[in-house]
Amino acid sequence: MRSFLRNMSFIIPFLLLSCAPKADVEGLKKTVDDFNAASIDAMTTNNVEKVITYYTDDATQLPNNGEAVKGKENIKAEMEKMMQTGIKMKDVSFTSVEVNAAGDIGYEIGNYSMTMEVAPMVEVKDNGKYVAIFKKQQDGSWKVYAEIWNTNTPLPAMEPPKQMKKK
Repeated sequence: MRSFLRNMSFIIPFLLLSCAPKADVEGLKKTVDDFNAASIDAMTTNNVEKVITYYTDDATQLPNNGEAVKGKENIKAEMEKMMQTGIKMKDVSFTSVEVNAAGDIGYEIGNYSMTMEVAPMVEVKDNGKYVAIFKKQQDGSWKVYAEIWNTNTPLPAMEPPKQMKKK
């Protein structure tokens, strides 16, 4: 009897896992590719209409050097505001390092690279990393629920403070 129970203790977890809903990793990978293409298009053409459709209504952005932005409409407004600064995106790329899902939650870990024209004939290059969390919707689509990115570029070196002269 003990050997039966011991064997069952190994079999039951496998049976439970086999009954668990499978994650739609291939569907998520396609959404990630489409989202990244729409993001590049938005950044280089200053049109956010297509990319904003990839966000949940309650999405959160955690941008580099800025406050969290909550809600799809606020994210759209921030994107539009950023595009009005006059900075032109010349070259943008996203590279997925890992895309995976469990149930209705998925994620992408990746790297970005971009070249920005900050003034006529003045370009700045940046590269960094990001994480995007996706939620599967009732209609089966995946949408961005949260994302964060940050640069690999170090802060400029600060000159150490000069010592005050004693009087």
